[in-house]
Parts: sequence; structure tokens; C-alpha cells
Amino acid sequence: MTTSPRDKHQGGISRVGHWAIVRIVAQAAALVITVVIVSRVGSLFIPPAPSPLHTELAALRNLLATALALGVYTLMVRWMEQRPPIELDPRAGAAQLLAGAAFGASLMAAVYGVLWTLGVVRFGPGAGLDGLLPGLAAALLAAVFEELLLRAVLFRIVEQACGTTIALVVSAGIFGLLHGANPGATLFSDAAIAVEAGLLLALAYALTRNLWLAIGIHAGWNFTEGSLFGAQVSGGASVHSLVRATLSGPQLLTGGAFGPEASIVSIGVSGLASAILAVVIIRQGGWRPRAFRMTLD
Repeated sequence: MTTSPRDKHQGGISRVGHWAIVRIVAQAAALVITVVIVSRVGSLFIPPAPSPLHTELAALRNLLATALALGVYTLMVRWMEQRPPIELDPRAGAAQLLAGAAFGASLMAAVYGVLWTLGVVRFGPGAGLDGLLPGLAAALLAAVFEELLLRAVLFRIVEQACGTTIALVVSAGIFGLLHGANPGATLFSDAAIAVEAGLLLALAYALTRNLWLAIGIHAGWNFTEGSLFGAQVSGGASVHSLVRATLSGPQLLTGGAFGPEASIVSIGVSGLASAILAVVIIRQGGWRPRAFRMTLD
């Protein structure tokens, strides 16, 4: 019995598809297990508030979890893909991280600027500089963990197999759904997260083929939202903030219990940024065509 070229092609596609799934599951599981274990074990050594050591040790735990997540991802890529993790190239790291943080902070500031213009936000005194360092450590951990999981693992591998468009849809959709269990989450907030963050952060990675810009945008957005303005970050309340911004008005504008990330203003601001990045990527020839590739990078 002979095997047709079509059968060989379909067999190759199947093998590629299976290997892509194995890589996604294994690398994602390693990251989740690492962060969960470090967070749980580290919490055993953190005295409860109002101990003066509580916030400092919590920040140290988050920084340790961040470093270990980066290390585990590096080891998994070297083991499973037999290559150095060029998407974490430190030579571009500092500049792209800082640029991304400034960009993410500017986007959230623009959101609050629009909300203030519309008269749905009032600013009052917060805790000042108190708690900003732990807030920064928490924002960095969330950014590194989620960018490794959703962009470095899911988006990158799906894009290699299926092209940029499919990878954007898949990774953004899953990113939105993963926020569905957060306090105050609704189907609208899931869709908002998918559009405003899932697309923007994946496009930031596609633009640079490096994770640091996306990490910077993610951390800058979260830190500004929670630690500077005192808003709910994806439904989670912020304890310490530089100022306290109070939102009141239609839920479509304020985001309701989920916070401003479920606001149509956030969707519009981030959507505009995403459109600009998409145009730049296409003009630079960085948009990979839709296809099921026979080989993976």
C-alpha cells in the first residue's frame, strides 16, 4: 500500500500540530507551577499586616517569583526547542522595558484624561508614596507571568504554526477568558480585556519579536491604573495609591465593579494604539501569513 503526498502532508501537519500543543501545555504548566509554588511558599514567611515587614517581604516574594518565572521559561525553551530564548534578549531589555512602561502609563493616563473630560471621575488624596514599591513589584510579576504565558508561549507558538491573524484571535480570546473569574467580571469585561490588552500586547510582541516591550506596556498600564490612580485592576482593588480616583456615571464609561478596563474609553484608547502597531507591523513585513506551517521555528 502506497502513501500519497497528501497523506504525507496531512501526517506532517498532524505531527506539527501535536508538537505545538505539547510545547504550549508543557511550558505553560511549568510557568504556572513555578509562580504558584513561589507565591504560596513565600507567603508562609510574610507576617500579616499591619506588620512593618509585610509589604517589603511581599514585594521581595513577587520579585523572586518574577525572576524564577523568567528562568524557568529560559530553561524550557532551551530544553524543548534547542535554542536560546532570543525573545528575552537582554540587549534590548532595558530600553524596551522602559519605553513600554512609559507607553502603558501614557495609555492609562489618556483613559483617565478622557474620563475626566466626560465628568465621570473625581480625584482625591491617596496614600501618597506609601506602598508604591510593592505595587510596582506586583505589577511587574503580573506583567512578566502573563506575557510569558500568553505571548511568549501561546501567541508565539500558534503564530509559528498558523500565522499572525489566528494567533492574535486565539491568544486575545484566551487572555480575555482568563480574566473571567476576577471580581466584577462580565462577558463584556472579558471582551474588553481581549480587545484592549490581548490584541495590543500581542502586537507589541509581533512588532519587536522581543517580550520586553509588551512586559513594559503591561506593567506600566497596571501600575498606573492601580498604584497611581487607585482603581480596580481587572476587578482587583488597590490598597495603596498615589491619588484616589473615584468613578461615577454610566457603566459603559466607568467599567462598573470591574474598573476602567471594562470601559469603552479604555477599549477606544487601546484599540487606536493597536491599530497603529498593526499598520507598522504590516508595512515592515512582520505579519506572518495565515497557513499551517510544516516546520516550527
